[in-house]
Amino acid sequence: MLQLLIVDDEVHAVRGIRAGVQWEELGFSGIHEAYNIRQAKEIFSAHKIDILICDIEMPEGDGFQLLAWVNEHSPETESLFLTCHADFKYAQQAIQLGSLDYMLKPVRFTELERTVRKAIGKVQKEKEKQQFAETYKRYYHLWEMHHPIFIERFWQDLLHRSIPSRKDHIQELLAKQKIPYDDTMRFLMVMISVQRWHKELTLREEKIMEYALRNSLEELSTVKRNDGLLVQVKSGALLAILNVRDFKSATGYDELAGDLRAYIDACNRYFFCDLCCYVGMPTPLEDMLSMYESVTVMETQNVTRSNEVLLMSKLRRGSDRIPLPTMDGWAKLLRLGCKRELREEVTRYLDGIKKVEGLDAKLLRGFYEDFLQMIHHVLQDKGLRAHQVFSEMLLSKQAQGITRSVDDLALWVNTLIDVVVGHLHAAQESQPVALKVKGYIAAHLNEDLSREDIAGYVNLNPDYLTRIFKKETGLTISEYVLQERINSAKEMLVKTDRPITDIAYEVGYNNYSYFSKMFKKATGYNPQDYRKSNQLVL
Repeated sequence: MLQLLIVDDEVHAVRGIRAGVQWEELGFSGIHEAYNIRQAKEIFSAHKIDILICDIEMPEGDGFQLLAWVNEHSPETESLFLTCHADFKYAQQAIQLGSLDYMLKPVRFTELERTVRKAIGKVQKEKEKQQFAETYKRYYHLWEMHHPIFIERFWQDLLHRSIPSRKDHIQELLAKQKIPYDDTMRFLMVMISVQRWHKELTLREEKIMEYALRNSLEELSTVKRNDGLLVQVKSGALLAILNVRDFKSATGYDELAGDLRAYIDACNRYFFCDLCCYVGMPTPLEDMLSMYESVTVMETQNVTRSNEVLLMSKLRRGSDRIPLPTMDGWAKLLRLGCKRELREEVTRYLDGIKKVEGLDAKLLRGFYEDFLQMIHHVLQDKGLRAHQVFSEMLLSKQAQGITRSVDDLALWVNTLIDVVVGHLHAAQESQPVALKVKGYIAAHLNEDLSREDIAGYVNLNPDYLTRIFKKETGLTISEYVLQERINSAKEMLVKTDRPITDIAYEVGYNNYSYFSKMFKKATGYNPQDYRKSNQLVL
């Protein structure tokens, strides 16, 4: 819990601050008061203060002197000044001393609470960094003491195909090396795979934290009781091989799953990572290689579930029934630079497939390839070369990593959309104003188009835009909008059987009578007669 210190020589000011904010709801368990610097220092000596709210002018020294002392003796404390002095030099000095904010009395308590929340965020982030540093330091020393970790050579050779997985050959090798395994034993394989680290780690830090994961896994009661052996199979992935000759299926799985769930919670909290545990089925020694391959497939195909224990016996598959999206509409949005709308549609699809039980990486790879193909087509249509737009991004991110999970794919897609739309906008800057206006009108034809909205899109004054557009096209903007709406309506009347009221709405008219009037004025026919005469001709 957090500790707060309020320092002000005015008693009513201190009490007002204390009463004006729900400190307990913000996570403070201790609220301390001081009316001069001497009292403040005494409180710092007795308590670990997280956040300091301080006045500037006080007896026995000012707030700047106190903050300088705090920076030296309690550098992790976040400090805020609350004063009556609207003096730039004071504010400048506060910033130089590292104060988070400089607020003037009387302060609104909502503003004070917002600033305190910001300070809490910084305090918590610093505490998390310190916790990580302490955890890393502890396991670094353990790693130094026990490195290299000796893995049973037999299992390494078996899983890496250095020895044939035939029963006779295995028995011969066991006898030769005096390994106490026999053909009545059954082994249960559990793969523990890190999905992501909450922090960006160096390669060395990652190795140390993997050792921390391994060290904690060795302490699980089910691992100890079943003579568990741990094998590092790749970066971020461990195998626990349990001797389960006496394994009771129902109770054994329940106990193991409970231990693994507790292990996952601990890893989230102390080792700053998300992971999943993939549990195979009891298997004789000669079938362990096949089981290892099956568990590896489980791990590879999991793209939606995180921080869970997944049992092979309950595994379901379902992605073959999920269709990939048709991306023609997405390509149109991309061509028009509608980034927000495109993101919303992609997010809606990806959020939807997250809920499908049995979803695997096959669908994500298909989505990745189709989406990339759609991007290439749009860039080609716009006269842009793909390698100039995002070559560095693609080189730095391999498809295997992008399709590791729905969340990883969504992050990559959103980044790619940002990059591509940015280049498209840059390319459009060189287009004539009229061409950009026509594109905007085409994308918003069914909306209430105003001259001001269109002018805002091209960043021009409405009157100036009107003159430019008329000069380049020979039409006013309103005449062009009417022309496009009528042309679009004519096409739908002839080529579709949609109700005329729907067509009117599709081209921006909510009032059918007004649509009919404008259509007849432009074509000489009302919509019904136009449809009949043209369909007869066809």
